[in-house]
Amino acid sequence: MTTTTPLFLTRHVTTALALALSTTLAAAQTPLAVSTGIPQGTYASMFKDLTGVCGASAGLSLVEKPSSGSNESVDRLLRNEVSAAFVQTDVLHARRTTEDLGGVKALVTLHPEPVHLLALTAPLVEGGVLGLGGRDVQFNTLGDLGKRRVGVWGGALVTARLIQLQAEVDYRITEFTGPEDAMQALRTRRIDAVMAVGGAPLAWMRGLDRSVKLLSVPEPWAGKLRSVYRPAKLSYSHLGAQGVATVATEAVLAVRDVRSAAAAAPLLKLRTCLQQQLDPLRDTVGHHSAWSQVEAGSVPHWPVFERGGAGVSAQR
Repeated sequence: MTTTTPLFLTRHVTTALALALSTTLAAAQTPLAVSTGIPQGTYASMFKDLTGVCGASAGLSLVEKPSSGSNESVDRLLRNEVSAAFVQTDVLHARRTTEDLGGVKALVTLHPEPVHLLALTAPLVEGGVLGLGGRDVQFNTLGDLGKRRVGVWGGALVTARLIQLQAEVDYRITEFTGPEDAMQALRTRRIDAVMAVGGAPLAWMRGLDRSVKLLSVPEPWAGKLRSVYRPAKLSYSHLGAQGVATVATEAVLAVRDVRSAAAAAPLLKLRTCLQQQLDPLRDTVGHHSAWSQVEAGSVPHWPVFERGGAGVSAQR
Protein backbone atom coordinates (compact mmCIF):
# COMPACT_ATOMS: atom_id res chain seq x y z
CA MET A 1 0.00 0.00 0.00
CA THR A 2 1.29 3.44 -0.89
CA THR A 3 1.22 6.09 1.82
CA THR A 4 0.76 9.66 0.68
CA THR A 5 2.04 12.52 2.85
CA PRO A 6 -0.46 15.39 3.01
CA LEU A 7 0.65 18.43 1.03
CA PHE A 8 0.32 20.83 4.00
CA LEU A 9 2.58 18.57 6.12
CA THR A 10 5.19 18.35 3.36
CA ARG A 11 5.21 22.12 3.11
CA HIS A 12 5.51 22.45 6.91
CA VAL A 13 8.51 20.09 7.06
CA THR A 14 10.15 21.78 4.08
CA THR A 15 9.70 25.20 5.66
CA ALA A 16 11.14 23.97 8.99
CA LEU A 17 14.17 22.44 7.29
CA ALA A 18 14.76 25.60 5.25
CA LEU A 19 14.55 27.72 8.41
CA ALA A 20 16.99 25.48 10.26
CA LEU A 21 19.38 25.51 7.30
CA SER A 22 19.21 29.30 6.95
CA THR A 23 19.88 29.73 10.68
CA THR A 24 22.90 27.41 10.48
CA LEU A 25 24.27 29.21 7.42
CA ALA A 26 23.76 32.60 9.06
CA ALA A 27 25.62 31.43 12.15
CA ALA A 28 28.52 30.25 10.00
CA GLN A 29 28.66 33.40 7.86
CA THR A 30 27.97 36.22 10.32
CA PRO A 31 31.22 37.69 11.67
CA LEU A 32 31.50 37.84 15.45
CA ALA A 33 33.24 41.06 16.47
CA VAL A 34 35.18 40.41 19.69
CA SER A 35 36.70 43.19 21.80
CA THR A 36 40.05 42.13 23.27
CA GLY A 37 42.66 44.44 24.83
CA ILE A 38 46.03 46.02 24.08
CA PRO A 39 47.89 44.31 21.20
CA GLN A 40 50.63 42.84 23.45
CA GLY A 41 48.21 41.81 26.19
CA THR A 42 46.78 38.50 27.42
CA TYR A 43 43.38 38.96 25.76
CA ALA A 44 44.85 39.61 22.32
CA SER A 45 47.05 36.54 22.63
CA MET A 46 44.17 34.33 23.78
CA PHE A 47 41.94 35.60 20.97
CA LYS A 48 44.58 34.59 18.43
CA ASP A 49 44.74 31.09 19.99
CA LEU A 50 40.94 30.85 20.06
CA THR A 51 40.64 31.88 16.41
CA GLY A 52 43.07 29.16 15.39
CA VAL A 53 41.01 26.47 17.10
CA CYS A 54 37.43 27.79 16.92
CA GLY A 55 37.55 30.07 13.88
CA ALA A 56 37.08 29.08 10.25
CA SER A 57 37.76 25.39 10.97
CA ALA A 58 34.74 25.39 13.30
CA GLY A 59 32.56 27.41 10.94
CA LEU A 60 32.92 30.69 12.86
CA SER A 61 34.14 34.06 11.62
CA LEU A 62 35.87 35.79 14.56
CA VAL A 63 36.99 39.39 14.11
CA GLU A 64 39.21 41.10 16.67
CA LYS A 65 38.66 44.67 17.85
CA PRO A 66 41.60 45.71 20.08
CA SER A 67 40.72 47.95 23.03
CA SER A 68 42.40 49.83 25.85
CA GLY A 69 40.96 47.36 28.36
CA SER A 70 37.82 46.06 30.05
CA ASN A 71 36.19 49.48 30.46
CA GLU A 72 36.21 50.19 26.75
CA SER A 73 35.13 46.62 25.98
CA VAL A 74 32.09 46.93 28.28
CA ASP A 75 31.24 50.23 26.59
CA ARG A 76 31.32 48.48 23.22
CA LEU A 77 28.93 45.78 24.42
CA LEU A 78 26.53 48.39 25.78
CA ARG A 79 26.68 50.33 22.49
CA ASN A 80 26.05 47.15 20.47
CA GLU A 81 29.38 47.53 18.64
CA VAL A 82 30.63 43.98 19.36
CA SER A 83 29.06 40.61 20.03
CA ALA A 84 31.57 39.50 22.66
CA ALA A 85 34.37 40.91 24.79
CA PHE A 86 37.13 39.74 27.12
CA VAL A 87 36.49 41.56 30.43
CA GLN A 88 37.36 41.48 34.13
CA THR A 89 34.50 40.66 36.49
CA ASP A 90 35.60 43.30 39.02
CA VAL A 91 34.99 45.92 36.32
CA LEU A 92 31.49 44.51 35.75
CA HIS A 93 30.69 44.47 39.47
CA ALA A 94 31.97 48.02 39.94
CA ARG A 95 30.05 49.43 36.98
CA ARG A 96 26.85 47.64 37.98
CA THR A 97 26.61 49.96 41.01
CA THR A 98 25.95 52.94 38.72
CA GLU A 99 24.78 51.43 35.40
CA ASP A 100 22.28 48.91 34.08
CA LEU A 101 24.35 45.92 32.95
CA GLY A 102 21.39 43.57 32.63
CA GLY A 103 22.14 43.17 28.92
CA VAL A 104 25.67 41.88 29.55
CA LYS A 105 26.08 38.16 30.26
CA ALA A 106 29.02 35.78 30.68
CA LEU A 107 29.37 33.29 27.83
CA VAL A 108 32.22 31.39 29.49
CA THR A 109 34.54 31.72 32.47
CA LEU A 110 38.19 32.14 31.60
CA HIS A 111 41.20 32.50 33.92
CA PRO A 112 42.27 34.36 37.08
CA GLU A 113 43.59 37.88 36.42
CA PRO A 114 46.21 38.71 39.07
CA VAL A 115 46.93 42.25 40.16
CA HIS A 116 50.54 43.16 39.31
CA LEU A 117 52.07 45.96 41.40
CA LEU A 118 55.44 47.20 40.08
CA ALA A 119 57.93 49.66 41.53
CA LEU A 120 61.58 50.52 40.98
CA THR A 121 64.03 48.36 42.90
CA ALA A 122 66.23 51.32 43.82
CA PRO A 123 64.82 53.27 46.78
CA LEU A 124 63.27 56.68 46.36
CA VAL A 125 65.36 59.36 48.07
CA GLU A 126 63.27 62.04 49.76
CA GLY A 127 64.46 65.22 51.43
CA GLY A 128 68.05 66.32 51.87
CA VAL A 129 70.01 68.90 49.91
CA LEU A 130 71.72 68.15 46.59
CA GLY A 131 71.29 64.43 47.21
CA LEU A 132 72.79 64.57 50.70
CA GLY A 133 70.98 63.80 53.92
CA GLY A 134 67.93 62.35 52.20
CA ARG A 135 65.77 59.47 53.41
CA ASP A 136 65.53 56.20 51.48
CA VAL A 137 61.95 55.07 50.86
CA GLN A 138 61.40 51.43 49.82
CA PHE A 139 58.16 50.17 48.29
CA ASN A 140 57.57 46.48 49.07
CA THR A 141 53.83 46.01 49.64
CA LEU A 142 50.48 47.54 48.75
CA GLY A 143 50.45 49.15 52.19
CA ASP A 144 53.56 51.20 51.31
CA LEU A 145 51.67 53.09 48.60
CA GLY A 146 49.55 55.32 50.84
CA LYS A 147 49.68 58.91 49.54
CA ARG A 148 51.86 57.67 46.62
CA ARG A 149 51.25 57.96 42.87
CA VAL A 150 50.06 54.80 41.08
CA GLY A 151 49.82 54.53 37.29
CA VAL A 152 47.13 52.44 35.55
CA TRP A 153 45.46 51.93 32.15
CA GLY A 154 42.42 50.11 30.80
CA GLY A 155 40.44 47.97 33.24
CA ALA A 156 43.09 48.46 35.93
CA LEU A 157 41.63 51.93 36.51
CA VAL A 158 38.49 50.36 38.01
CA THR A 159 40.59 47.77 39.86
CA ALA A 160 42.74 50.52 41.37
CA ARG A 161 39.68 52.40 42.58
CA LEU A 162 38.13 49.28 44.11
CA ILE A 163 41.33 48.29 45.87
CA GLN A 164 41.86 51.85 47.06
CA LEU A 165 38.39 51.83 48.62
CA GLN A 166 38.25 48.30 50.02
CA ALA A 167 41.86 47.94 51.18
CA GLU A 168 41.81 51.50 52.55
CA VAL A 169 45.11 52.50 50.94
CA ASP A 170 44.80 56.12 49.86
CA TYR A 171 47.13 56.28 46.85
CA ARG A 172 46.82 58.77 44.00
CA ILE A 173 45.74 57.30 40.65
CA THR A 174 47.17 58.49 37.33
CA GLU A 175 45.74 57.06 34.09
CA PHE A 176 47.90 56.20 31.06
CA THR A 177 47.17 54.84 27.59
CA GLY A 178 49.20 51.65 28.04
CA PRO A 179 52.18 49.99 29.72
CA GLU A 180 54.81 51.85 27.70
CA ASP A 181 53.92 55.35 28.96
CA ALA A 182 53.18 54.08 32.47
CA MET A 183 56.59 52.39 32.76
CA GLN A 184 58.32 55.46 31.33
CA ALA A 185 56.64 57.56 34.01
CA LEU A 186 57.79 55.06 36.65
CA ARG A 187 61.40 55.12 35.46
CA THR A 188 61.47 58.92 35.55
CA ARG A 189 59.88 58.93 39.04
CA ARG A 190 56.78 60.80 37.90
CA ILE A 191 54.84 57.99 39.59
CA ASP A 192 55.85 55.60 42.36
CA ALA A 193 54.21 52.37 41.20
CA VAL A 194 52.33 50.76 38.34
CA MET A 195 49.24 48.58 38.71
CA ALA A 196 48.42 46.15 35.89
CA VAL A 197 45.78 43.42 35.73
CA GLY A 198 45.90 40.41 33.44
CA GLY A 199 46.52 36.71 33.02
CA ALA A 200 50.07 35.90 34.06
CA PRO A 201 52.58 36.06 32.58
CA LEU A 202 51.95 39.45 31.03
CA ALA A 203 53.73 39.50 27.66
CA TRP A 204 54.82 43.15 27.90
CA MET A 205 56.69 42.39 31.16
CA ARG A 206 59.19 40.19 29.29
CA GLY A 207 61.19 43.30 28.43
CA LEU A 208 61.64 44.34 32.07
CA ASP A 209 64.79 43.73 34.09
CA ARG A 210 65.63 43.67 37.78
CA SER A 211 65.60 47.43 38.03
CA VAL A 212 61.86 46.78 38.51
CA LYS A 213 60.30 44.61 41.23
CA LEU A 214 56.90 43.16 42.11
CA LEU A 215 55.20 44.38 45.27
CA SER A 216 53.11 42.00 47.38
CA VAL A 217 49.52 42.25 48.61
CA PRO A 218 49.77 40.52 52.02
CA GLU A 219 47.45 40.56 55.02
CA PRO A 220 45.67 42.56 56.26
CA TRP A 221 45.04 44.12 52.84
CA ALA A 222 44.35 40.81 51.07
CA GLY A 223 41.68 40.00 53.66
CA LYS A 224 39.93 43.31 53.07
CA LEU A 225 39.66 42.50 49.36
CA ARG A 226 38.13 39.01 49.60
CA SER A 227 34.59 40.12 48.79
CA VAL A 228 35.70 40.72 45.17
CA TYR A 229 39.19 39.22 44.78
CA ARG A 230 40.81 35.91 45.63
CA PRO A 231 44.40 35.18 46.77
CA ALA A 232 46.97 34.55 44.04
CA LYS A 233 50.73 34.16 43.57
CA LEU A 234 53.01 35.69 40.94
CA SER A 235 56.37 34.38 39.70
CA TYR A 236 58.59 36.11 37.14
CA SER A 237 62.03 34.52 37.23
CA HIS A 238 63.68 37.25 35.13
CA LEU A 239 62.69 39.73 37.85
CA GLY A 240 63.81 37.43 40.66
CA ALA A 241 60.18 37.16 41.83
CA GLN A 242 58.90 33.81 43.10
CA GLY A 243 55.52 33.25 44.73
CA VAL A 244 54.77 36.92 45.36
CA ALA A 245 51.42 37.20 47.18
CA THR A 246 48.75 39.20 45.38
CA VAL A 247 45.02 39.06 44.61
CA ALA A 248 43.18 38.22 41.39
CA THR A 249 39.90 38.99 39.71
CA GLU A 250 38.33 36.71 37.07
CA ALA A 251 38.23 37.09 33.30
CA VAL A 252 35.13 36.13 31.35
CA LEU A 253 34.13 36.21 27.71
CA ALA A 254 31.09 38.46 27.99
CA VAL A 255 28.35 38.82 25.37
CA ARG A 256 25.26 40.86 24.64
CA ASP A 257 22.07 39.18 25.85
CA VAL A 258 20.69 38.55 22.36
CA ARG A 259 17.34 36.79 22.01
CA SER A 260 16.99 35.74 18.36
CA ALA A 261 18.07 32.27 17.32
CA ALA A 262 20.21 33.67 14.49
CA ALA A 263 22.19 35.92 16.84
CA ALA A 264 22.47 33.34 19.64
CA ALA A 265 23.57 30.41 17.46
CA PRO A 266 27.19 31.53 16.79
CA LEU A 267 27.67 32.52 20.44
CA LEU A 268 26.50 29.12 21.66
CA LYS A 269 28.66 27.46 19.00
CA LEU A 270 31.68 29.43 20.21
CA ARG A 271 31.05 28.38 23.83
CA THR A 272 30.70 24.72 22.85
CA CYS A 273 33.87 24.81 20.74
CA LEU A 274 35.92 26.51 23.47
CA GLN A 275 34.82 24.00 26.10
CA GLN A 276 35.36 20.99 23.83
CA GLN A 277 38.74 22.20 22.54
CA LEU A 278 40.30 23.19 25.87
CA ASP A 279 43.00 20.52 25.59
CA PRO A 280 44.34 21.85 22.25
CA LEU A 281 44.08 25.40 23.60
CA ARG A 282 46.11 24.41 26.69
CA ASP A 283 48.57 22.01 25.10
CA THR A 284 49.57 23.67 21.82
CA VAL A 285 53.10 25.07 22.08
CA GLY A 286 53.03 28.85 21.74
CA HIS A 287 49.53 29.32 23.15
CA HIS A 288 49.16 31.58 26.18
CA SER A 289 49.70 29.78 29.48
CA ALA A 290 46.49 31.31 30.92
CA TRP A 291 44.57 28.59 29.05
CA SER A 292 45.91 26.06 31.58
CA GLN A 293 43.81 27.82 34.24
CA VAL A 294 40.54 27.69 32.31
CA GLU A 295 38.16 24.99 33.52
CA ALA A 296 35.29 23.71 31.37
CA GLY A 297 31.94 24.18 33.06
CA SER A 298 33.14 26.49 35.84
CA VAL A 299 30.44 28.97 36.85
CA PRO A 300 31.39 32.66 36.60
CA HIS A 301 30.65 35.27 39.24
CA TRP A 302 28.33 36.99 36.79
CA PRO A 303 24.97 36.06 35.17
CA VAL A 304 25.42 33.45 32.43
CA PHE A 305 24.15 33.80 28.87
CA GLU A 306 21.16 31.52 28.31
CA ARG A 307 19.33 32.01 25.02
CA GLY A 308 15.78 33.25 25.51
CA GLY A 309 15.88 33.66 29.28
CA ALA A 310 17.44 35.39 32.24
CA GLY A 311 21.01 34.52 33.13
CA VAL A 312 21.99 32.55 36.20
CA SER A 313 25.16 32.97 38.17
CA ALA A 314 27.05 32.06 41.30
CA GLN A 315 27.63 35.21 43.30
CA ARG A 316 30.50 35.66 45.74
